[in-house]
Amino acid sequence: MVRLGNTCRATLGLAAVVATISGSAHAQGENGFLRGAGRTDAAITYAFDSYDHFWMGDKKVEDPGVGEITRESLNLWVAHGLREDLDLFGSFSLVEVENDGTAPFDDERQLQDMVLGVKWRVFEQRVGPGAFSVLAAPSAKIPMSHYESNAVTAIGDGQIDYRARAIAHYRFDFGAFVSLESGFDYRTEQPGNEIPVNLTVGIPVTQYVTLMPFYSTVTSDGDIDIGQGDFPAVQEESERVGISIYARLNETIGVTAGWKTTLDGKNTGDVDGYWAGLVFRIGS
Repeated sequence: MVRLGNTCRATLGLAAVVATISGSAHAQGENGFLRGAGRTDAAITYAFDSYDHFWMGDKKVEDPGVGEITRESLNLWVAHGLREDLDLFGSFSLVEVENDGTAPFDDERQLQDMVLGVKWRVFEQRVGPGAFSVLAAPSAKIPMSHYESNAVTAIGDGQIDYRARAIAHYRFDFGAFVSLESGFDYRTEQPGNEIPVNLTVGIPVTQYVTLMPFYSTVTSDGDIDIGQGDFPAVQEESERVGISIYARLNETIGVTAGWKTTLDGKNTGDVDGYWAGLVFRIGS
């Protein structure tokens, strides 16, 4: 078993929360850290993103009728350790979307989706200067309100997703880590099913600060472009990168901030965004 100092352990634990929050709300992906039996982590973040160009099919365009789309969200994330190798987690979002185009699109502000799931460490083995583990992380995305999904300003796709995902995780003795998450998302009703790939690297800068660059891509098996059907049914794909930072204030509280940008896409916005929030640990 890999042994870390108490300070490093506390920083890594809460930094892992940050990466997980970013995965739920900001496309960073899950990681292989678990809370431990009886421990609870929670976080609240504010996020903002926007775009004024988007891909219609494979072609990037802009439309004065659409203008600039801005999205603000308030996000709550909670995880509880049921056992040393098993977590229960959930995330919840309140989202507001506005646009400044010439077309009469209504602004939207409603509860969006919740994601409920478990994360189970199936395997762990000492390998070289650290530990390698494999985790199963099934979950479901469920809309929390009957929001409008077939609109430029839609806050989500309004569908239930069943996500079968796994995580490969390597943690170095000195505190750095690498997590790769992927799997298959079965999407009910109109959206095409998806295969996400999320790569996150954790780099401890000091005993209090961790940087986490990430890469995320989503591939869809849909075959409809914008303008050929309802918005939830389009084949939406994206490739994004970003970075988050976590600073530990004490053993139980930390602060986080992050940024992301879009490299490429299909039937999606050329999004840039950022977020900031507070992270809390409950239990020793």
